[in-house]
Amino acid sequence: MSARFTVRKDILVLDKETGLMWQRGASSDRMMWPEGFAYVERLNQEAWGGFDDWRYPTQEELATLLTAEESRETGLYIDPVFGDQRCCWSSTEAEHHRAVYADFYYGDLYVVEQKYANYFVRAVRNA
Repeated sequence: MSARFTVRKDILVLDKETGLMWQRGASSDRMMWPEGFAYVERLNQEAWGGFDDWRYPTQEELATLLTAEESRETGLYIDPVFGDQRCCWSSTEAEHHRAVYADFYYGDLYVVEQKYANYFVRAVRNA
C-alpha cells in the first residue's frame, strides 16, 4: 500500500491525494448499472462504515484509482489495498442507455450497455 491510502476500520480507505473515502472492497455481488443506485442507498440507510453520505462515484472519481502500472500482487491497475475486483461501475451515463465503468485489468475506462454487464460498485464519499 502506498502512503497515499490509509485503511480505516479495515473496510474503508482514505485517499489523501483526492480527499475521498472509498469502500475498501466493492459490493459483494456484481450488478447491472441501475441496481448500483439501490446498493448505495442501502449503504446509506444502514450507515455503513459509520456514514450515511455514500454515493456512486463519477467516472472522474473512479479514474483516480487507476494506476499507471499493474500491481504485481493482483495483476490489476489499482492499489492492492482495494482487493481484486476487476470492473466497477461509475455513475456516469453515456448515450443510448450506456454507462462508464473502470476495468482495472486493462487499466482504463470503458462504456457498455447499462443492462448488459454485471460489475461491482465501489461507493465513495467526501472525507
